Amino acid sequence: MTHLKRLLVRLPIAVVALALTIASALVSALPSHAVVVTPSREALKARALYYFATAQSAERSVMIGTLSTRSAFEGRLWSDFVSTWARINASMTMNTAVPSGLPKKGHVFIVLGSGLKSSGAVSAKFERRLRLAAKAAKAHPAATVLISGGAARRGRTEAEAGYRWLRKAGVKASRLLRESRSSSTIGNAKYSMELLSRDSGYTSYSLISDSSHLRRASVLFEAAEVLVQERTGRSWGIKRLANLAHIDMARAGHGQLRASSVKIAAENVASLFSVLSQYRALVAKKPAKLTLTALQVTPPSTLSYHVGQKVNTKGLVTRAVFNKGTYSQPVSAKVTGFDTAAVGTRRATVSYTYRGVTLTGRCDYRVTKAASVTTAKPSAATATRSRTRVTLTATVKSQVAGVTPKGSVRFYLDGVRVGDVMLGSAKHGVAAFRYPTIATAGSHRLTARYRGDARITASYESVIIIVKG
Repeated sequence: MTHLKRLLVRLPIAVVALALTIASALVSALPSHAVVVTPSREALKARALYYFATAQSAERSVMIGTLSTRSAFEGRLWSDFVSTWARINASMTMNTAVPSGLPKKGHVFIVLGSGLKSSGAVSAKFERRLRLAAKAAKAHPAATVLISGGAARRGRTEAEAGYRWLRKAGVKASRLLRESRSSSTIGNAKYSMELLSRDSGYTSYSLISDSSHLRRASVLFEAAEVLVQERTGRSWGIKRLANLAHIDMARAGHGQLRASSVKIAAENVASLFSVLSQYRALVAKKPAKLTLTALQVTPPSTLSYHVGQKVNTKGLVTRAVFNKGTYSQPVSAKVTGFDTAAVGTRRATVSYTYRGVTLTGRCDYRVTKAASVTTAKPSAATATRSRTRVTLTATVKSQVAGVTPKGSVRFYLDGVRVGDVMLGSAKHGVAAFRYPTIATAGSHRLTARYRGDARITASYESVIIIVKG
Protein backbone atom coordinates (compact mmCIF):
# COMPACT_ATOMS: atom_id res chain seq x y z
CA MET A 1 0.00 0.00 0.00
CA THR A 2 1.41 3.39 -0.96
CA HIS A 3 0.57 6.51 1.07
CA LEU A 4 0.36 9.94 -0.54
CA LYS A 5 0.09 12.52 2.25
CA ARG A 6 0.20 16.28 2.29
CA LEU A 7 -1.56 19.22 3.88
CA LEU A 8 -4.17 20.83 1.68
CA VAL A 9 -3.84 24.32 3.10
CA ARG A 10 -1.34 25.94 5.44
CA LEU A 11 -1.91 29.59 6.01
CA PRO A 12 1.43 31.44 6.21
CA ILE A 13 2.47 32.94 9.50
CA ALA A 14 2.92 36.58 8.70
CA VAL A 15 5.42 38.64 10.58
CA VAL A 16 3.06 41.27 11.80
CA ALA A 17 4.39 44.54 13.18
CA LEU A 18 2.88 45.84 16.35
CA ALA A 19 0.37 48.56 15.73
CA LEU A 20 0.49 50.63 18.85
CA THR A 21 -2.14 53.29 19.16
CA ILE A 22 -2.16 55.65 22.09
CA ALA A 23 -5.53 57.15 22.80
CA SER A 24 -5.26 60.93 22.64
CA ALA A 25 -7.67 61.34 25.54
CA LEU A 26 -5.40 59.32 27.78
CA VAL A 27 -1.82 59.97 26.68
CA SER A 28 -0.36 63.39 26.06
CA ALA A 29 2.46 63.68 23.55
CA LEU A 30 5.28 66.13 23.98
CA PRO A 31 5.12 69.18 21.71
CA SER A 32 8.01 69.49 19.30
CA HIS A 33 9.43 72.50 21.14
CA ALA A 34 9.28 70.91 24.61
CA VAL A 35 12.50 70.86 26.60
CA VAL A 36 12.96 67.76 28.75
CA VAL A 37 14.96 68.32 31.92
CA THR A 38 17.40 65.47 32.46
CA PRO A 39 18.27 65.10 36.16
CA SER A 40 21.76 63.91 37.08
CA ARG A 41 22.32 60.56 38.71
CA GLU A 42 23.17 62.40 41.93
CA ALA A 43 19.86 64.27 41.80
CA LEU A 44 18.00 61.00 41.27
CA LYS A 45 19.75 59.43 44.27
CA ALA A 46 18.93 62.42 46.47
CA ARG A 47 15.28 62.19 45.46
CA ALA A 48 15.24 58.43 46.00
CA LEU A 49 16.52 59.02 49.55
CA TYR A 50 13.98 61.77 50.15
CA TYR A 51 11.10 59.58 49.00
CA PHE A 52 12.42 56.68 51.10
CA ALA A 53 12.61 58.86 54.19
CA THR A 54 9.08 60.16 53.62
CA ALA A 55 7.63 56.69 52.92
CA GLN A 56 6.68 57.47 49.31
CA SER A 57 7.54 54.09 47.81
CA ALA A 58 5.98 54.67 44.37
CA GLU A 59 7.94 57.89 43.85
CA ARG A 60 11.12 56.26 45.14
CA SER A 61 10.63 53.46 42.62
CA VAL A 62 10.34 56.01 39.80
CA MET A 63 13.64 57.61 40.79
CA ILE A 64 15.47 54.28 40.88
CA GLY A 65 13.78 53.24 37.63
CA THR A 66 15.02 56.44 35.99
CA LEU A 67 18.50 55.82 37.41
CA SER A 68 18.41 52.40 35.76
CA THR A 69 17.95 54.03 32.36
CA ARG A 70 21.22 55.92 32.92
CA SER A 71 23.08 52.99 34.46
CA ALA A 72 21.52 49.55 34.73
CA PHE A 73 24.33 48.58 37.13
CA GLU A 74 23.68 51.46 39.54
CA GLY A 75 19.94 51.01 39.24
CA ARG A 76 20.24 47.38 40.32
CA LEU A 77 22.56 48.31 43.20
CA TRP A 78 20.13 50.93 44.49
CA SER A 79 17.10 48.71 44.07
CA ASP A 80 18.76 45.97 46.13
CA PHE A 81 20.00 48.51 48.68
CA VAL A 82 16.64 50.11 49.43
CA SER A 83 15.04 46.65 49.68
CA THR A 84 17.64 45.68 52.28
CA TRP A 85 17.19 49.00 54.06
CA ALA A 86 13.44 48.44 54.28
CA ARG A 87 14.01 45.03 55.86
CA ILE A 88 16.40 46.55 58.41
CA ASN A 89 13.79 49.17 59.27
CA ALA A 90 11.13 46.50 59.73
CA SER A 91 13.12 44.57 62.35
CA MET A 92 16.60 43.38 63.21
CA THR A 93 17.80 40.54 65.42
CA MET A 94 20.29 41.63 68.06
CA ASN A 95 22.71 38.84 68.98
CA THR A 96 24.06 39.09 72.52
CA ALA A 97 26.08 35.88 72.13
CA VAL A 98 28.73 35.34 69.48
CA PRO A 99 26.93 34.00 66.38
CA SER A 100 27.70 30.45 65.32
CA GLY A 101 27.82 29.10 61.79
CA LEU A 102 29.81 31.99 60.36
CA PRO A 103 32.17 31.32 57.43
CA LYS A 104 35.42 29.65 58.40
CA LYS A 105 37.30 31.74 55.86
CA GLY A 106 37.18 35.40 54.86
CA HIS A 107 35.01 36.66 57.72
CA VAL A 108 35.65 39.98 59.49
CA PHE A 109 34.26 41.31 62.76
CA ILE A 110 34.03 45.11 62.54
CA VAL A 111 34.12 46.86 65.91
CA LEU A 112 32.66 50.36 65.72
CA GLY A 113 34.69 52.78 67.81
CA SER A 114 33.40 55.14 70.42
CA GLY A 115 34.86 58.31 71.94
CA LEU A 116 38.00 57.87 74.03
CA LYS A 117 38.55 59.31 77.47
CA SER A 118 40.43 62.60 77.69
CA SER A 119 43.49 60.58 78.66
CA GLY A 120 43.32 58.63 75.41
CA ALA A 121 42.15 55.44 77.13
CA VAL A 122 39.12 53.50 75.88
CA SER A 123 35.79 54.55 77.35
CA ALA A 124 33.45 52.15 79.13
CA LYS A 125 31.16 52.21 76.07
CA PHE A 126 34.00 51.32 73.71
CA GLU A 127 35.40 48.71 76.09
CA ARG A 128 32.17 46.72 76.18
CA ARG A 129 32.27 46.51 72.38
CA LEU A 130 35.91 45.40 72.49
CA ARG A 131 35.04 42.68 75.02
CA LEU A 132 32.49 41.34 72.54
CA ALA A 133 35.13 41.48 69.79
CA ALA A 134 37.57 39.47 71.94
CA LYS A 135 34.91 36.81 72.51
CA ALA A 136 34.16 36.71 68.77
CA ALA A 137 37.86 36.35 67.92
CA LYS A 138 38.16 33.45 70.36
CA ALA A 139 35.05 31.69 69.02
CA HIS A 140 36.16 32.15 65.41
CA PRO A 141 39.94 31.76 65.36
CA ALA A 142 40.22 32.20 61.58
CA ALA A 143 38.31 35.50 61.53
CA THR A 144 39.84 38.97 61.24
CA VAL A 145 38.90 41.85 63.56
CA LEU A 146 38.74 45.38 62.15
CA ILE A 147 38.70 48.27 64.65
CA SER A 148 37.11 51.36 63.08
CA GLY A 149 37.50 54.86 64.49
CA GLY A 150 39.70 57.86 63.77
CA ALA A 151 38.71 60.38 66.44
CA ALA A 152 41.92 61.00 68.42
CA ARG A 153 42.67 61.86 72.03
CA ARG A 154 46.25 62.47 73.22
CA GLY A 155 47.47 61.59 69.75
CA ARG A 156 45.80 58.18 69.81
CA THR A 157 42.86 57.20 67.57
CA GLU A 158 40.00 54.95 68.59
CA ALA A 159 41.34 52.32 66.20
CA GLU A 160 44.80 52.46 67.78
CA ALA A 161 43.41 52.34 71.32
CA GLY A 162 41.14 49.44 70.42
CA TYR A 163 44.05 47.64 68.76
CA ARG A 164 46.15 47.89 71.91
CA TRP A 165 43.23 46.71 74.07
CA LEU A 166 42.66 43.63 71.90
CA ARG A 167 46.37 42.81 71.82
CA LYS A 168 46.38 42.80 75.62
CA ALA A 169 43.29 40.57 75.47
CA GLY A 170 45.34 38.01 73.56
CA VAL A 171 44.26 38.61 69.96
CA LYS A 172 47.22 38.21 67.59
CA ALA A 173 48.37 41.28 65.69
CA SER A 174 48.13 39.35 62.42
CA ARG A 175 44.37 39.10 62.91
CA LEU A 176 43.80 42.82 63.50
CA LEU A 177 43.05 45.65 61.05
CA ARG A 178 42.78 49.35 61.88
CA GLU A 179 40.68 52.00 60.15
CA SER A 180 41.81 55.36 61.54
CA ARG A 181 40.20 57.93 59.22
CA SER A 182 36.59 58.01 60.41
CA SER A 183 35.06 60.42 62.86
CA SER A 184 31.46 59.17 62.67
CA THR A 185 29.41 56.12 61.77
CA ILE A 186 29.29 57.46 58.21
CA GLY A 187 33.08 57.35 58.09
CA ASN A 188 33.17 53.97 59.85
CA ALA A 189 31.15 52.53 56.99
CA LYS A 190 32.87 54.37 54.14
CA TYR A 191 36.48 53.77 55.13
CA SER A 192 36.01 50.27 56.54
CA MET A 193 34.41 49.06 53.34
CA GLU A 194 37.06 50.79 51.25
CA LEU A 195 39.71 48.95 53.27
CA LEU A 196 38.04 45.56 52.92
CA SER A 197 37.47 46.04 49.19
CA ARG A 198 41.22 46.06 48.59
CA ASP A 199 41.49 42.37 49.48
CA SER A 200 39.23 39.88 47.70
CA GLY A 201 39.85 37.42 50.52
CA TYR A 202 37.34 39.24 52.71
CA THR A 203 33.90 37.90 51.82
CA SER A 204 31.65 38.59 54.81
CA TYR A 205 31.46 40.69 57.95
CA SER A 206 29.63 41.16 61.24
CA LEU A 207 29.16 44.49 62.97
CA ILE A 208 29.82 44.87 66.69
CA SER A 209 28.22 47.80 68.49
CA ASP A 210 25.42 48.80 70.85
CA SER A 211 21.90 47.65 70.00
CA SER A 212 20.68 51.26 69.72
CA HIS A 213 23.31 51.87 67.05
CA LEU A 214 23.28 48.76 64.92
CA ARG A 215 20.30 49.40 62.65
CA ARG A 216 21.62 52.75 61.43
CA ALA A 217 25.15 51.35 61.19
CA SER A 218 23.93 48.39 59.15
CA VAL A 219 22.17 50.70 56.69
CA LEU A 220 25.32 52.78 56.29
CA PHE A 221 27.54 49.75 55.74
CA GLU A 222 25.12 48.45 53.10
CA ALA A 223 25.26 51.88 51.46
CA ALA A 224 29.05 51.87 51.60
CA GLU A 225 29.05 48.53 49.76
CA VAL A 226 27.10 50.24 46.98
CA LEU A 227 29.51 53.17 46.99
CA VAL A 228 32.51 50.87 46.52
CA GLN A 229 30.81 49.13 43.60
CA GLU A 230 29.86 52.43 41.97
CA ARG A 231 33.45 53.63 42.28
CA THR A 232 34.99 50.45 40.84
CA GLY A 233 32.25 49.63 38.35
CA ARG A 234 32.41 46.01 39.48
CA SER A 235 30.12 43.83 41.56
CA TRP A 236 31.35 42.97 45.03
CA GLY A 237 29.94 39.91 46.71
CA ILE A 238 30.77 40.71 50.33
CA LYS A 239 27.87 39.95 52.70
CA ARG A 240 26.79 41.45 55.99
CA LEU A 241 25.99 38.57 58.37
CA ALA A 242 24.79 38.24 61.98
CA ASN A 243 25.73 41.12 64.28
CA LEU A 244 26.98 41.10 67.85
CA ALA A 245 25.31 43.60 70.17
CA HIS A 246 25.56 45.06 73.62
CA ILE A 247 21.95 45.65 74.62
CA ASP A 248 21.76 49.27 75.71
CA MET A 249 18.14 49.61 74.54
CA ALA A 250 15.80 46.75 75.45
CA ARG A 251 13.47 47.12 72.47
CA ALA A 252 16.14 47.86 69.89
CA GLY A 253 15.53 45.86 66.73
CA HIS A 254 11.92 45.08 67.62
CA GLY A 255 9.27 46.27 65.19
CA GLN A 256 9.24 49.08 62.67
CA LEU A 257 11.86 51.78 63.15
CA ARG A 258 10.46 55.19 64.03
CA ALA A 259 10.07 57.68 61.17
CA SER A 260 12.44 60.13 62.88
CA SER A 261 15.16 57.47 63.01
CA VAL A 262 14.63 56.62 59.34
CA LYS A 263 15.09 60.29 58.43
CA ILE A 264 18.34 60.50 60.39
CA ALA A 265 19.65 57.43 58.56
CA ALA A 266 18.56 58.90 55.21
CA GLU A 267 20.50 62.09 55.87
CA ASN A 268 23.54 60.00 56.81
CA VAL A 269 23.25 58.00 53.59
CA ALA A 270 22.92 61.23 51.61
CA SER A 271 26.15 62.44 53.18
CA LEU A 272 27.87 59.16 52.34
CA PHE A 273 26.91 59.53 48.66
CA SER A 274 27.87 63.24 48.61
CA VAL A 275 24.30 64.39 47.86
CA LEU A 276 23.55 65.93 51.24
CA SER A 277 22.95 69.49 49.96
CA GLN A 278 20.50 68.23 47.33
CA TYR A 279 18.75 66.05 49.89
CA ARG A 280 18.38 68.91 52.36
CA ALA A 281 17.01 71.16 49.63
CA LEU A 282 14.24 68.61 49.03
CA VAL A 283 13.51 68.44 52.76
CA ALA A 284 13.34 72.23 52.94
CA LYS A 285 11.05 72.51 49.93
CA LYS A 286 8.94 69.54 48.94
CA PRO A 287 9.34 68.57 45.29
CA ALA A 288 6.41 68.86 42.92
CA LYS A 289 4.26 65.78 42.63
CA LEU A 290 5.05 63.33 39.86
CA THR A 291 2.56 63.26 36.98
CA LEU A 292 2.11 60.32 34.65
CA THR A 293 2.26 61.78 31.13
CA ALA A 294 2.89 58.91 28.70
CA LEU A 295 3.43 55.20 28.21
CA GLN A 296 6.21 53.74 26.09
CA VAL A 297 5.48 50.19 24.97
CA THR A 298 7.99 47.79 23.47
CA PRO A 299 6.03 45.08 21.62
CA PRO A 300 6.32 41.40 22.48
CA SER A 301 8.53 39.27 20.26
CA THR A 302 5.65 37.07 19.07
CA LEU A 303 2.81 38.82 17.27
CA SER A 304 1.35 36.01 15.16
CA TYR A 305 -0.34 32.88 16.51
CA HIS A 306 -2.33 29.85 15.47
CA VAL A 307 -5.73 29.32 17.05
CA GLY A 308 -5.32 27.88 20.52
CA GLN A 309 -1.61 28.62 20.72
CA LYS A 310 -0.38 29.81 24.11
CA VAL A 311 0.22 33.53 24.22
CA ASN A 312 3.83 34.57 24.74
CA THR A 313 4.34 38.09 26.08
CA LYS A 314 8.13 37.77 26.29
CA GLY A 315 9.70 41.00 25.17
CA LEU A 316 6.73 43.15 26.12
CA VAL A 317 8.03 46.11 28.13
CA THR A 318 5.93 49.00 29.35
CA ARG A 319 7.69 52.12 30.56
CA ALA A 320 5.78 54.82 32.40
CA VAL A 321 6.91 58.37 31.64
CA PHE A 322 6.51 61.12 34.23
CA ASN A 323 6.66 64.90 34.10
CA LYS A 324 6.85 64.95 30.29
CA GLY A 325 9.94 62.79 30.07
CA THR A 326 11.93 63.92 33.10
CA TYR A 327 11.51 60.55 34.80
CA SER A 328 10.58 57.07 33.61
CA GLN A 329 10.60 53.50 34.81
CA PRO A 330 9.58 50.02 33.60
CA VAL A 331 6.24 49.07 35.14
CA SER A 332 4.05 46.01 35.48
CA ALA A 333 1.16 46.99 33.25
CA LYS A 334 -2.21 45.30 33.00
CA VAL A 335 -2.52 43.40 29.72
CA THR A 336 -5.96 42.33 28.49
CA GLY A 337 -7.30 41.00 25.22
CA PHE A 338 -4.51 38.58 24.36
CA ASP A 339 -6.68 35.65 23.24
CA THR A 340 -6.08 33.12 20.48
CA ALA A 341 -9.51 31.49 20.56
CA ALA A 342 -10.64 32.92 17.20
CA VAL A 343 -9.08 33.73 13.83
CA GLY A 344 -8.49 37.31 12.80
CA THR A 345 -6.63 40.49 13.64
CA ARG A 346 -7.05 40.96 17.35
CA ARG A 347 -6.32 43.82 19.71
CA ALA A 348 -4.67 43.70 23.13
CA THR A 349 -4.76 46.54 25.62
CA VAL A 350 -1.85 47.60 27.83
CA SER A 351 -2.79 49.91 30.69
CA TYR A 352 -1.09 51.40 33.73
CA THR A 353 -2.51 53.47 36.58
CA TYR A 354 -0.57 55.89 38.76
CA ARG A 355 -2.17 58.06 41.41
CA GLY A 356 -5.60 57.72 39.80
CA VAL A 357 -4.39 58.46 36.24
CA THR A 358 -4.68 55.59 33.75
CA LEU A 359 -2.93 55.56 30.39
CA THR A 360 -3.69 52.91 27.79
CA GLY A 361 -1.92 51.55 24.75
CA ARG A 362 -3.36 49.12 22.21
CA CYS A 363 -1.49 46.61 20.07
CA ASP A 364 -2.72 44.46 17.20
CA TYR A 365 -1.75 40.85 16.68
CA ARG A 366 -2.86 38.17 14.23
CA VAL A 367 -4.41 34.76 14.83
CA THR A 368 -4.47 32.26 11.96
CA LYS A 369 -6.07 28.84 11.71
CA ALA A 370 -4.36 25.94 13.37
CA ALA A 371 -2.95 23.42 10.93
CA SER A 372 -4.50 19.97 10.74
CA VAL A 373 -3.14 16.58 9.70
CA THR A 374 -5.37 13.86 8.25
CA THR A 375 -4.36 10.21 8.19
CA ALA A 376 -6.32 7.61 6.22
CA LYS A 377 -6.30 3.88 6.94
CA PRO A 378 -8.11 1.35 4.69
CA SER A 379 -9.62 -1.82 6.14
CA ALA A 380 -7.73 -3.84 3.51
CA ALA A 381 -4.83 -3.13 1.16
CA THR A 382 -6.31 -5.41 -1.53
CA ALA A 383 -9.84 -6.06 -2.71
CA THR A 384 -11.66 -8.46 -5.02
CA ARG A 385 -13.28 -6.87 -8.05
CA SER A 386 -17.06 -6.34 -7.61
CA ARG A 387 -17.07 -8.19 -4.30
CA THR A 388 -15.00 -6.48 -1.53
CA ARG A 389 -16.12 -3.27 0.09
CA VAL A 390 -13.24 -1.37 1.67
CA THR A 391 -13.77 0.97 4.64
CA LEU A 392 -11.52 4.02 4.85
CA THR A 393 -11.10 5.48 8.34
CA ALA A 394 -9.91 9.08 8.51
CA THR A 395 -8.37 10.55 11.66
CA VAL A 396 -8.01 14.31 11.83
CA LYS A 397 -5.78 16.01 14.39
CA SER A 398 -4.94 19.62 15.09
CA GLN A 399 -1.28 20.54 15.43
CA VAL A 400 -2.19 22.77 18.39
CA ALA A 401 -3.00 20.92 21.60
CA GLY A 402 -6.50 21.48 22.90
CA VAL A 403 -8.02 22.49 19.56
CA THR A 404 -10.53 19.86 18.44
CA PRO A 405 -11.34 19.48 14.72
CA LYS A 406 -15.01 19.79 13.79
CA GLY A 407 -16.92 19.49 10.55
CA SER A 408 -16.90 16.80 7.91
CA VAL A 409 -14.60 14.61 5.85
CA ARG A 410 -15.23 14.16 2.14
CA PHE A 411 -14.27 10.82 0.59
CA TYR A 412 -13.13 10.29 -3.02
CA LEU A 413 -12.50 7.32 -5.28
CA ASP A 414 -9.97 8.09 -8.00
CA GLY A 415 -10.79 11.77 -7.66
CA VAL A 416 -14.56 11.35 -7.76
CA ARG A 417 -16.53 12.36 -4.67
CA VAL A 418 -18.43 9.42 -3.25
CA GLY A 419 -19.60 10.60 0.18
CA ASP A 420 -19.38 12.98 3.18
CA VAL A 421 -19.17 11.92 6.82
CA MET A 422 -19.26 14.17 9.88
CA LEU A 423 -16.44 13.79 12.36
CA GLY A 424 -17.63 11.63 15.24
CA SER A 425 -18.73 13.23 18.48
CA ALA A 426 -18.12 10.08 20.50
CA LYS A 427 -14.67 9.60 19.03
CA HIS A 428 -13.36 13.08 18.28
CA GLY A 429 -11.62 13.61 14.95
CA VAL A 430 -12.59 10.27 13.39
CA ALA A 431 -14.80 9.59 10.35
CA ALA A 432 -15.20 6.31 8.46
CA PHE A 433 -16.73 5.61 5.02
CA ARG A 434 -17.49 2.23 3.46
CA TYR A 435 -16.76 2.36 -0.25
CA PRO A 436 -18.93 0.52 -2.78
CA THR A 437 -17.40 -2.42 -4.60
CA ILE A 438 -14.99 -1.53 -7.38
CA ALA A 439 -15.70 -3.06 -10.77
CA THR A 440 -12.30 -2.60 -12.42
CA ALA A 441 -9.10 -4.36 -11.46
CA GLY A 442 -5.85 -2.50 -10.80
CA SER A 443 -4.66 0.36 -8.56
CA HIS A 444 -7.24 2.73 -7.16
CA ARG A 445 -6.77 5.83 -5.03
CA LEU A 446 -8.96 6.40 -1.99
CA THR A 447 -8.86 9.93 -0.51
CA ALA A 448 -10.10 11.34 2.76
CA ARG A 449 -10.24 15.15 2.63
CA TYR A 450 -10.97 17.07 5.83
CA ARG A 451 -12.72 20.26 4.84
CA GLY A 452 -11.54 22.37 7.79
CA ASP A 453 -13.61 24.62 10.03
CA ALA A 454 -13.55 28.14 11.39
CA ARG A 455 -10.43 27.47 13.44
CA ILE A 456 -8.56 24.66 11.67
CA THR A 457 -7.17 24.36 8.14
CA ALA A 458 -8.18 21.64 5.66
CA SER A 459 -5.94 18.65 4.99
CA TYR A 460 -6.13 15.27 3.31
CA GLU A 461 -4.44 11.93 2.74
CA SER A 462 -4.70 9.43 -0.11
CA VAL A 463 -3.95 5.73 -0.08
CA ILE A 464 -3.65 3.23 -2.92
CA ILE A 465 -5.38 -0.16 -2.84
CA ILE A 466 -5.06 -2.99 -5.33
CA VAL A 467 -8.24 -4.51 -6.81
CA LYS A 468 -7.81 -8.05 -8.13
CA GLY A 469 -10.02 -10.17 -10.03
